[in-house]
Amino acid sequence: MNTKQMLIALLVIGAGLAMVNSLNVVLASGGSMEKNPNATVVRDSFTVLGPKAILANDYLHLYDTTPYMIMNGHVAAKLPCDSNSETEIQILIGKAPNLKPAELEYIQELSTPGKLCLYHVDLVSEHGEDVDGGIITDVAVANPTDSRKYLPFGSSIVIGVNEIMPLEMEASSHD
Repeated sequence: MNTKQMLIALLVIGAGLAMVNSLNVVLASGGSMEKNPNATVVRDSFTVLGPKAILANDYLHLYDTTPYMIMNGHVAAKLPCDSNSETEIQILIGKAPNLKPAELEYIQELSTPGKLCLYHVDLVSEHGEDVDGGIITDVAVANPTDSRKYLPFGSSIVIGVNEIMPLEMEASSHD
């Protein structure tokens, strides 16, 4: 390879790297401009794997973004379930100390009723007063029963957070 061919090859490689870097920036920002100038785009995740025990009427606190609220996120939980695909385990979301059971969506294609079932819920804080638990900063897994519950081998809880915003920004935007 002569000097001219080497120079052209280096320029092509450099241009390719620049295009890949630009693509990574676009993908990291969700492919578009941020909709909320006060929000920060992040990609953070947390995974809990079984086996774990949760005491009767107790919980395991898994995730806390304080002093930020979760604007966009997701929880996927592979939990023990009965033959009707129901689980006694709850995923709690909200702003501590006001955590409430999330409305979990059952994913049939990735579940084995009577063993482990997959459920998920999107995490989206609502703008406005936190009267009804509309702001999410915390995620927990709870056992609301009177007996100890186990997350067996194969259980998992994955929490992904994509976008956060400072709590004080939310409060000051309504003054």
